Amino acid sequence: MRDVLGVFAVAGRLFLRHWPALVTLSLLAGAVRNGAVWAATELSDVHGQLGQLVLLLAPLGFLVPVVVMLWVCRRSLPALRAVESAEVDVAPTERRPLRLVDVAVSLLVPFLAVYESLGLLDADLLRYRNAAAADNFIRAFGGDEVDDTSSRLAIYSLQVALLIVLGAWVLRWVLGRIERRVHLVALAFVGAFVELYYTVQLASQIVVLRTRGEPWLRDRVAARWVEDAYDAVVDALGPLGGAFGTLAGWVQQGVGSLDAVVVVPVGWMAFAAVVLGYRMATDEPEPQEAPDRSERQAPGLLRSFWADVRERWSALFDGLRLLLAAGLAPMLVLSLAILLVLSLPALVHPAVAAVIGPQAFNVSLAITPYEIAGGFALSLMLTAPLLAASVDYLVRTRTATRSRVAPTTPAPG
Repeated sequence: MRDVLGVFAVAGRLFLRHWPALVTLSLLAGAVRNGAVWAATELSDVHGQLGQLVLLLAPLGFLVPVVVMLWVCRRSLPALRAVESAEVDVAPTERRPLRLVDVAVSLLVPFLAVYESLGLLDADLLRYRNAAAADNFIRAFGGDEVDDTSSRLAIYSLQVALLIVLGAWVLRWVLGRIERRVHLVALAFVGAFVELYYTVQLASQIVVLRTRGEPWLRDRVAARWVEDAYDAVVDALGPLGGAFGTLAGWVQQGVGSLDAVVVVPVGWMAFAAVVLGYRMATDEPEPQEAPDRSERQAPGLLRSFWADVRERWSALFDGLRLLLAAGLAPMLVLSLAILLVLSLPALVHPAVAAVIGPQAFNVSLAITPYEIAGGFALSLMLTAPLLAASVDYLVRTRTATRSRVAPTTPAPG
């Protein structure tokens, strides 16, 4: 546990050493995110698909500065620098050294899980769709001819979204094979944007399903059975019914906040583990087994496609295994620290009010966007060094564990 507490000292040293870059990048992340939502709203008037493509820059403008901040912090952490000097894996499709852009989906999945759990994706979609729909309404009210709102908002059904995922997997594989022939690394970044597109589409579907699913569940007969059973238990308990209701409310609140309490810190650490350790295997290589007859007879293109998909996701699973190997107590301490840092934006408004005192409504309304941006930047610039220090601790712990249990090679007989 002493080593876990040392993570906070390492994070503090990282912040003091790199604070100019951390401040600049965190402010840039907030600026790009807000600018992308505004630009997407304007361009959605031209075409709904074009607006949605620009809207992808909102989470991308958040993701890239965080990646750069982690890279900046990595230079001061010897254990993570050693990962870079390790033997580099070869991308099976491109047939070149594996790069971070090749495993972009392994970054995007935990990042978007955090982005969605924090409510940022929901806020982006809400601002974009409300502004686009309001613009259509105002133009129609003025007598102008406008397109259908749904076409401008580019809202898809779940079936179409799943087809987009399959098409994106195939396109990513095709781009990798083309890159292997033409040796143009820029195609890898095109493929990463394809993965960003389909993962954001899936994340948007989660937001839509959650919004529409709750009313649907409440209208089901099974939901009414549960409500009737709850009322019957409260009536049967008599004087203790109030205490039971309070306990049930606590349980409901705990389940409702599960994504913020569990998904956010674990997602952040998994994201950092992919960024800083995607070249590091968390497990010993498994012995190669002879393929069975069905595998030997499978088409070469099908095997190549499956190897490509597996490569894109492998860094995520390796990162999750690294977190699981840390143990429950260290993960709880690190998760609590991340949650405390993420709650700092809530303290910005009281701090500003204590400094400048009460203000008129118009003045307060003008200051609020800067308070939000300042709290966002403060949280981000402190989260990045904490994540880097946490991954450094996990890597050092894993290395020390393997050194203690590494089997010795028997002497030849």
